[in-house]
Amino acid sequence: MRSTRVGITTGWEQGNVVPGWSLIYTVKACVEAVEKAGGIPLLLPVVNDPEIRRETLNNIDALIAAGEVLSVKRNVLKGDQAKDLESQNPLRFANERDYLLGALERNMPILGICRGHQVLNVVCGGTMYLDDIHMRPENSGVVHQQGSRPPAETIHKVEMDGILARLTGKGEAMVNSFHRQAVMEPPPGFAVVARAPDGIVEAMASLEHDFVLGVQFHPEVLQESFWLELFRELVNAGAR
Repeated sequence: MRSTRVGITTGWEQGNVVPGWSLIYTVKACVEAVEKAGGIPLLLPVVNDPEIRRETLNNIDALIAAGEVLSVKRNVLKGDQAKDLESQNPLRFANERDYLLGALERNMPILGICRGHQVLNVVCGGTMYLDDIHMRPENSGVVHQQGSRPPAETIHKVEMDGILARLTGKGEAMVNSFHRQAVMEPPPGFAVVARAPDGIVEAMASLEHDFVLGVQFHPEVLQESFWLELFRELVNAGAR
């Protein structure tokens, strides 16, 4: 019988998808990956009351800080607005922050995906490249924003070690990429476990928790079966 409850953070957009309607959403493939891994996926609400966020954590065993698919270009490329993650969407950031910090206090297993990986980095004390990373001299032509290409299509290689190499059984792999910002220096107590060819951090893991992993790409939509092991380990760690 399934027993591990995996909370998945949600995004919200105020009238940008359907005019006049404020919507809460997440990537369906993330829900499906948890289901395939043997867990029970539960969507966590974007709410105004921090107490509700704290109480919600009492109902889950593991946490996914999910990615964002709607506002990357809008947030990063406009030069007339703040580019930090909190300013981009303050209410979403407040919810993600409280869910992540509460989970860390409980030593709850965490998987951060794309934006979730970046928010995990920020709330734990890491630094970010806030401007378009394609403009870095070190970029050397690596594409980190594949735009309208299918999400399951891969665009660049990553070199992996540590827990990511152990779970996938791979030292390198091709991944998708939908970001213009990136982790600069990971937080204290975290190790980099994957990098792109231009040096950008593609994954990091906590050295102080049972299972806390952030990945810059979207493993939930990649086709190779070994990516499901990230979700299986999250579910297993939640059971522990």
